[in-house]
Amino acid sequence: MSRPKILTTLLSRRGLFFLLQTSVSLAALIYALAGVDLPLLWAALRGYALWAVGLSLCAVALDYACMGLRLHNLLPGSVPYGLSLKAVLLCVGYNNILPAKAGDAMKVFFLARKTGRPLLDISSIVLWERLLDVLSLLCVALLAYTLLGTGQRLLLPLLLVLGGGCLFFCLRCWSAWFHAAYARFFPGRMATLCARLHDQLIDGISLPRLVGGFLLSLCIWSCYFASFVISLRLVAGLPLDGAQMLTVFAVTCLGMAIPSSPGGLGVFEGAMVLSLSWFGVEQSAALGIALYTHALHFLPAALAALLLNSSRGFWTETARPARAAEDI
Repeated sequence: MSRPKILTTLLSRRGLFFLLQTSVSLAALIYALAGVDLPLLWAALRGYALWAVGLSLCAVALDYACMGLRLHNLLPGSVPYGLSLKAVLLCVGYNNILPAKAGDAMKVFFLARKTGRPLLDISSIVLWERLLDVLSLLCVALLAYTLLGTGQRLLLPLLLVLGGGCLFFCLRCWSAWFHAAYARFFPGRMATLCARLHDQLIDGISLPRLVGGFLLSLCIWSCYFASFVISLRLVAGLPLDGAQMLTVFAVTCLGMAIPSSPGGLGVFEGAMVLSLSWFGVEQSAALGIALYTHALHFLPAALAALLLNSSRGFWTETARPARAAEDI
């Protein structure tokens, strides 16, 4: 296939994927807005107590602080906490603004430039962050299912967790066999890349650091859930119990995992309005608190990322290149 045809094919695939993402966001937003009484929506927004709004902002700030601490735990010990926190704010903020999770790529380049470590090393650490987030979200979903008395649904998630643990154990214990398989079944550069990824993701990560990262991930998601609890109970005054709020939180987070517009615009609101409707919350009140909660997690991070990126010397290299052989 000629180069122009290859380029056309790639562009068409990206165009279709972008169209699919946009369609998902628009459909969710239309669902969230359908049947909303605008005067009731405005009345709901005006009725939010300022002290409760401030408390929810504190929960969000603590959430970002825990994210920075987790990244600090996964990075080499010489990387300061302040640098980790800046990388987190840069990533989350630009993921809210740009498509295709561009904030993760900016985070990788920023940390590689500041620490002097290879891009592949930093990419492996960021990938571990995402894997820990997926595992934590799965724990949230399991807890929500358990509290709602739907134990028959636990089998598949538990099997997934067990399968993931067994896979990691096999990759770690039989590392030499997998390295030999990479060299035998893949071409030269591909074999080298697979071997390096295996070293960074499986062999290079210490178990204490991995356990610490998982515990910090649970703290991150606990703070995230706390911001929902404060928003639903104290800001909006909705009469939901713990299991119901956890269900709303889990459904909203799972909805955000669907590829959509930057920041999950539309999908966040649609998922939250849908889950709140299961517990009898009127649609205008549900949309009001959904818009507030989304703005709570969208605007501060986006503003912080823009301010950091525009600050003097933010991208200036400050570290000498680190040894590639140094463990994560």
